[in-house]
Amino acid sequence: MSYVIAAPEMMTSAATELATVGANLGAAHAAAGGATLTVTPAAADEVSAAVAGLFSRAAQEYQALAGQAAAFHEQFVQHLAAGAGSYLAGEAANTAVLQPLVGGAASSTSAAAFPSSILGLFNGALSQLLNVLPPGFLNSLEHYVIQQLLLLLYAFAYVSAEVLKMIIPILALGMPIFG
Repeated sequence: MSYVIAAPEMMTSAATELATVGANLGAAHAAAGGATLTVTPAAADEVSAAVAGLFSRAAQEYQALAGQAAAFHEQFVQHLAAGAGSYLAGEAANTAVLQPLVGGAASSTSAAAFPSSILGLFNGALSQLLNVLPPGFLNSLEHYVIQQLLLLLYAFAYVSAEVLKMIIPILALGMPIFG
């Protein structure tokens, strides 16, 4: 199983720093462009003109590639900033959903009530599902598998609630769980 740890503040800071680097590189490319794009031949002979033309073409190719790299860099900075914004929005949404369950600041009483709230939500959803199904639906032999799946889901919700009862007091104390 893989874990993703994202620090939106660090991502935003990195995007800002990368934007600064990109601006500095753009200024350096612009400053070097004028002097390198039109190389003056050292003498009036054919060899000097050919060498100057070679350097001018190389400078033009470099400027074209530098422009592509700058466009890629700008896209990367935009995606990094957007990713940080997405993580922040996700954290805000998760906090908004969990806030009523925890009841504000984490405390030992609200932490103990949190898993039972989740179990209550699951029980409510399960009873609504059972009310929607036609009478005798779950009692028939061919739907035995559905009964077993619902029992497994209920057991999973119960075990999850028990695990949360152990984890939430640790989080309330500010202690790390995995590390």
